[in-house]
Amino acid sequence: MTSSHLVGLAAVAVVALGVALAACAGRPPAPARAAAPAVTVERTSFHGWEALVLRNGAAEVTVVPAIGRIMQLALAGAGAPRGPLWNHPGLGPQLPPDENGWINFGGDKAWPAPQSAWEAVAGKGWPPPRTFDAAAFTAEVAADGALTLVSPVDPAYGLEVRRTIALASGAPVVTVETCYHKVAGAPVRVGVWTITQLASPERIFLRLPDRSAFPGGFVQRLPDRPRALAVEGRLLSLARDPAKKTMIASDGEALLWVGDGPDLLIETLPEKHEPGASWPDGAHAQIYTSSDEALPYVELELLSPLEDLNLGERVCLRVRYTLRARTEADARAEAKGVLGP
Repeated sequence: MTSSHLVGLAAVAVVALGVALAACAGRPPAPARAAAPAVTVERTSFHGWEALVLRNGAAEVTVVPAIGRIMQLALAGAGAPRGPLWNHPGLGPQLPPDENGWINFGGDKAWPAPQSAWEAVAGKGWPPPRTFDAAAFTAEVAADGALTLVSPVDPAYGLEVRRTIALASGAPVVTVETCYHKVAGAPVRVGVWTITQLASPERIFLRLPDRSAFPGGFVQRLPDRPRALAVEGRLLSLARDPAKKTMIASDGEALLWVGDGPDLLIETLPEKHEPGASWPDGAHAQIYTSSDEALPYVELELLSPLEDLNLGERVCLRVRYTLRARTEADARAEAKGVLGP
């Protein structure tokens, strides 16, 4: 018999002796550690639509396939604060379009990037291509509770959108992989663009890269400068201006919403990109803030590199959403605790 066999037998004997001694002393053996709660999926109603709610004991995710969106992320439990995602105050199947024919439902969605190509590809520069923004998606639920939304094929782009939404086991963390599959038509150059609409925050933060391609780490996309914009080291922050619409772009890939309720960290999961990858107008992330005159919300947006897609090819973007109970009264101190100094 080898020494390794002897060590193994000794370990078994020690465990058996411990159980026997516990029994003699009238104590039951220590129970096995409980497994983390599994992810469950429940069908329910949400403002007149059928919704699917993913739950894991720590958080819940509300998805509405009829409008192809995640409509809420929230911590679980009685008395937990409302989630940070913004929904239109008149939300429902009867919500009318605006003067441009667009319905701003809210929530989290995906559009094709860049926006500057919409007119050439889809025939209109605005509103967004309907398949991505307003079509009904089908829903597929996997055995582990992951949910995949599948769009119709967009007639202009020849793309099918697949968004796989996975809630972690026992943690308030959601991973969403958005893929555009080329299934019809001529080749197209496109990237994935996720847009998360959120309630008006106390402050928004963006972690800048070590070396940004933009002077100062960002570029302004609309004429008005964001309210209270500041850069402290690698931490860019701003507030929503109630009187003006603002927008900036950056090559950072981590965004943080801090406000009334839990923080929401939204970040691109690392991927290997081809050398010289081209990003939509150089942007990896964008922050848009709406005015009170429009509707009081903000958008945190992430983008993938552009790809030239032929039939059978795809481009994907993986984004992680983490809810975190706020611990600091000061928003900057809170951000430094989440994103680093």
